[in-house]
Amino acid sequence: MLPPDYVWFVAAFDNWIPNITASFAGTPGCSCTAEQLHTVSYGLIVSGRGPIQATNDVHGLSGRRLSDLSEQYNRECQSFGGGQGSCNALWSGYFYDGLWHFASILHTYLVEQNHSIADLATPSSRLALYELSLRQDYMGLTGPVRQFNSIEPTTTPPSFGDRDGLMLLRQMAGPIGNEFVEVARRTSAATDWLADLRWSPLDSTKMIACSGGTCDLESAWIPRDRIEQCPAGSVFSIELGCVACTPGRYADTNMTECPSCGIGTFANETGQADCTPCSPGSFNNALGAESCELCGQGFFANTSGASLCRKCDFDTYASEKGLMSCFACPPGTTTGFTGAVDVEACQCKGELWDGVCVVCTGDTRFEDGQCVSCSRGLVCDGSKEPMLAEGYWAAADNPFSVYQCVPYEYCPGGLPGQCNGGRIGTPCADCPPGQSWQTDVCADCTPFSVAGWLVAGLVAALGIPAAYYFMNTKQTSKATTMLATSCGVGMTINMLQSIGIVGFISFSWPPALQGLFNLMGILTLDLQAIGFDCVSSNPVLGYVSITSALPAALTWLLVFSFLSKLLPSKFRVEVSKMLSTMGQFFQVSFTIYSKIALSPMMCYTHPNGKSGLLENNGIFCFESPEHTRMFIAGLCTIALLASFYSTALWATIRAPKYAAAGNASFMAATRFLLFRFRTDSWWFGTFMLPRGLCLSMSIVLAADNPYIQMILIISVILTYMLVQLITWPWKLPALNAFDAIVSSAMLMMMAILGAFAPELDDVLKEQLTDFVIGIVMFLNCVVVIMLCMAAFGLV
Repeated sequence: MLPPDYVWFVAAFDNWIPNITASFAGTPGCSCTAEQLHTVSYGLIVSGRGPIQATNDVHGLSGRRLSDLSEQYNRECQSFGGGQGSCNALWSGYFYDGLWHFASILHTYLVEQNHSIADLATPSSRLALYELSLRQDYMGLTGPVRQFNSIEPTTTPPSFGDRDGLMLLRQMAGPIGNEFVEVARRTSAATDWLADLRWSPLDSTKMIACSGGTCDLESAWIPRDRIEQCPAGSVFSIELGCVACTPGRYADTNMTECPSCGIGTFANETGQADCTPCSPGSFNNALGAESCELCGQGFFANTSGASLCRKCDFDTYASEKGLMSCFACPPGTTTGFTGAVDVEACQCKGELWDGVCVVCTGDTRFEDGQCVSCSRGLVCDGSKEPMLAEGYWAAADNPFSVYQCVPYEYCPGGLPGQCNGGRIGTPCADCPPGQSWQTDVCADCTPFSVAGWLVAGLVAALGIPAAYYFMNTKQTSKATTMLATSCGVGMTINMLQSIGIVGFISFSWPPALQGLFNLMGILTLDLQAIGFDCVSSNPVLGYVSITSALPAALTWLLVFSFLSKLLPSKFRVEVSKMLSTMGQFFQVSFTIYSKIALSPMMCYTHPNGKSGLLENNGIFCFESPEHTRMFIAGLCTIALLASFYSTALWATIRAPKYAAAGNASFMAATRFLLFRFRTDSWWFGTFMLPRGLCLSMSIVLAADNPYIQMILIISVILTYMLVQLITWPWKLPALNAFDAIVSSAMLMMMAILGAFAPELDDVLKEQLTDFVIGIVMFLNCVVVIMLCMAAFGLV
């Protein structure tokens, strides 16, 4: 055990003095020389009592500063015996503190506790003085004094055991004659390092830097042979040699320390070479564990080395500790939550009916003890609680009688009885009295709402006579700018009205498109779009008012013709021109009034089997009394349109004959029907009239099949487009091009709108498949016929 590999450490209570190597060298007990002793003892660390302190701390009993006491001692020591006396700085400090210690105890006993000197000879005084001594706690000249403090500590910090004085650590690292170097002064509070610790006088790497005030002893150099001699499960200790790792730690061979076992592992004995993983059903989530814990009830661990236990999933439970897996609930039952601890948590998944658990799965719901199919508009998860899809409504007291809302944004779905925007009625069909629908909410009507209708009536009353004079300007055989403008405006209005009719297709439109179609509703005279709710909430009154508008306009024009007789002759109404103006009114409004007349017949089927009007979901076809009155008014409007079309058809047939005969009155009366087209396509105006009727009929004929509605509308647009392209009927070529572009754009729009079509049922898919196959076969037949015709032409 010689340097530079090892260092001695001696707890010395006597005085190790300088020149110690020379003192022992050559004695009977040591034949070595001083140099040899110095070499083998280099690095020796001696721990002993500390000397008098010279700090700024104040002595706890005398009240003097420690530095003043030290200075006084050194000064008097130098003058002691005329400079020839022997002083001991170590023991003098202890004598000083001892004297004050006894003085303080006696002062407390005799003066403060009022005892006499005679009491000192009694046994009780010895016990009292002993107790007083135990409670002494002050800063002494040799460090903090707490003598034999073995009772419940009252000091701060608490101390157990012997007194806590200053200890001086010295190392033999100096030359012969002055071998000892003070390296540290230690108290219970801290160690004040004064110099570096050294192992060898020749190898500067074998040292620990401590002179800076701190010293990392864990970085001390350890000889390799000592590390390698320790078996697995132990590490080398400078103080104790090979030390077995404590429980919760492990060490492989050649390791210098015992690391803690990781989470999910444990070591329950000393000297473990490695840690044992927790077995399935147990866990450990702390470092350095000596054992694993069993998973509690409601938890499991299905792998070894688990750091935590998982909660039992739905439909399972754990009624015992330490399970690898949870028990499954009995068939048809579920826990409804995770971490169940017993089988009682397993409850019926479905509904209890007469003590029997009925479990409904898939797209079904529970009703009266059985599982029934989920009707359209309901969101079913097997329970009996109704939840509605968006766009559907049901009353709270009859939640399974489902209605479809048109448009769908009126109804938010969810719980029965809910409506968006403050709407009321069945199914969210109306705004409260005194309110009208404004974009996405029912808003209070303003005075301008009613005033607007009065202004509109006044404008119509003045505009109808003005229209007579405007429409009957001088006619020419050539297309004029006025002709192009008026025809273009008419075609644009007709296009916008057609778009409005497309909006009645039973698709769930996106909000932006629905807003566009609602705007077009103004041109289709949709009562909600034009704000009639502010005039009256009676749907029959509103419908009759709209259907009566055209007859009222014609009647007013007739009355004005009689009143015009009071005007100068050039402003008087001519009968033939009046009839042409009436025809123009009919022609412009034929599309929209076709839709209005057929509105009571535009019925779609609710999921509960009832039929509702597209324009007013709260009116049920052939059930509500309002529908009967509206249906009759619609039939009257159809009769009016039919009478006009019959007249127009008769005029178209007779036109060539009367034109050849020069019948000026007839030509003036039919000007609205003929003047826009070439003479060889005079019939095209009459041919165009039923287009709006056909578009509206598409909605009526396939009210519950929106995809078929779209196909029918495309067919109508395509048919009229083909006829227009073949005949090129308009007088002005630009109008023919404009008409073709409008029709093409409409077809493109319809093709894009097909992306919003709902899911088709299997039967309709099969029918459409057969229809496509039929079209392909027809095209093949056309090709064969064309080839045959070409072949016959070559023969």
